[in-house]
Amino acid sequence: MIETLTPLLIITPVLLVLAIGIIVFVFAYQRRMLQHQEHLRELQELRQRQMLEAALEAQEEERRRVARDLHDEVGGMLALIRLNIGQVERKCAENEAAAETAHRSKELLDEAIQSVRRISHDLLPVVLDKMGLVQAINSLVHSVPPDSGLEVKFTHNLENFRLEARQELLLFRILQELVNNTLKYAEASLITIDLHREDDKLILRYTDNGKGFNYNATLDAGSTGGGLGLKNLQSRVDLLNGAINFFSRLGAGIKAEIVVPVAYIIVIIYNFGLLT
Repeated sequence: MIETLTPLLIITPVLLVLAIGIIVFVFAYQRRMLQHQEHLRELQELRQRQMLEAALEAQEEERRRVARDLHDEVGGMLALIRLNIGQVERKCAENEAAAETAHRSKELLDEAIQSVRRISHDLLPVVLDKMGLVQAINSLVHSVPPDSGLEVKFTHNLENFRLEARQELLLFRILQELVNNTLKYAEASLITIDLHREDDKLILRYTDNGKGFNYNATLDAGSTGGGLGLKNLQSRVDLLNGAINFFSRLGAGIKAEIVVPVAYIIVIIYNFGLLT
């Protein structure tokens, strides 16, 4: 009997150790696979982020090029044409009809020159580089056409702070996209913009009282103008390592809140109006 049990007593611990070894191996293998998948996911996210950054940088470079061409070439040509028409107007002083035509042409050129300047400013907001996000937003507010019937209210608590240039640009483009959408589609009479730093985060709140839209349907549309605009906003917010909460429905205007962690913001403190 003892001789019969002896092999069992030897084999049982071996089988038990073997079973435990197999279980440990399976858990270790699954853990390595999960780590590998997580690493691949991180690499994929990094690649997507780099591609997005490269695409937006290329877009900004193209904006700078077009803005320079508009300002230096088209703007210069229009100014020269205006001078020539001014000379024609003076020479046609005795011909009332010709003088009136020249005067009207000069007025139209003035409007064209202002349009070129506005477009150039939208493409390359010089005030953003020189004076920062707050002044750029103020400039954007004042650029809203008076005949649009749209009132814009802007509040902030960043009197003594500037953000890092790239982050200021991303936030400005986000806000520019929102304002342009309101002007084009919303039929609103009021926009409110609130930019505040609260503890460890920066919060940008934007609302309008326009006609609103079906947010979910527009987002699902994807490739259409509205859906693409929302995805552009999300892309820029992602590059700021932030989050966006967006709400809209028909008849209720829009509400957007962008939250950016302060940990991802380089704050430059002013002393006596000069950068330290």
